[in-house]
Amino acid sequence: MKHFLLYFALTLCAFSPQLTAQTTDSMLIISPGLSPAVVSHGRFEVAFFNQLSTEKVQTEFDTISDISRFSSLYHVLQAGYGVARNNRLNVGASLIFAHNRYDLDESRSPLAVLGGDEAGSTGFHKMAAVGLYARGIPFRKLPELTIQAGVFFPATNDLDARQFSGYDRTLTQLQFSFYQQLAPVFYLFATAETNVLFSNKNRKQTSVGLPVNLYPVFRLGYYSDTYLFGNLSYNGFFNKVEPGFLKSNGYRLQYGLGAQHYFNKDFSVYLLLQFPAAIGTKSTTTTTLKKGAFTLALGARCVI
Repeated sequence: MKHFLLYFALTLCAFSPQLTAQTTDSMLIISPGLSPAVVSHGRFEVAFFNQLSTEKVQTEFDTISDISRFSSLYHVLQAGYGVARNNRLNVGASLIFAHNRYDLDESRSPLAVLGGDEAGSTGFHKMAAVGLYARGIPFRKLPELTIQAGVFFPATNDLDARQFSGYDRTLTQLQFSFYQQLAPVFYLFATAETNVLFSNKNRKQTSVGLPVNLYPVFRLGYYSDTYLFGNLSYNGFFNKVEPGFLKSNGYRLQYGLGAQHYFNKDFSVYLLLQFPAAIGTKSTTTTTLKKGAFTLALGARCVI
């Protein structure tokens, strides 16, 4: 299926009339963490993201109850290139490096994820995945809609590190993004994705994630280069079962607040802080606690 999607995008862009990409104003409001932009033919997009997350897990067995902490820090380097002369298709690659740490002591700092192993802890610092993607505007008269398809492959042979990072199987992604200007300084973004982790010889389980995000974006004045945005996200987790199709494995509902600043039209930085509003799990022995859990993302994007 992924080969068909890429072929369809290449064919569509090759025979469509030229598009002058998204308008200058719309390019300014597109954050690397929000709806992805399609850069013009012959230009490069380089983005670097960092995401720190931490949460506490309560494990109960008979009369015994323990609380531990799991923290992760991901660095993502992404580079894309505008390949279509009609400015409607980018192709690129991504590298993901992961720091993951499990602490029996719930009081450990999330920043301990950068440290080495200690008594009562398990940590990994590994290249987690490498990926390829194609991003395009499928309809010439609707530049607000972008579609991105990608595939990621595990980048380490350490099976424990793979499982901790979440990139233990081949991952395919399909994302739809749409934005609309509702007022001179107010925009809405929405994204919907399908993420599929395919069964392999080490883990014979196919898993599906279905994240949906909504971002209200406020520009701080018509000529301002700074934007504030809120975030409401839902991610449902499913496992493929036999017999049958998909079985729910839990969900996560989050809310957040972020900001983005443009130093010029080709270089921007953004910050996003998220907290869980609800966490659902099907486990009868473990519960992920909302208290003390958060995700902090910091990134930059440059167009050359």
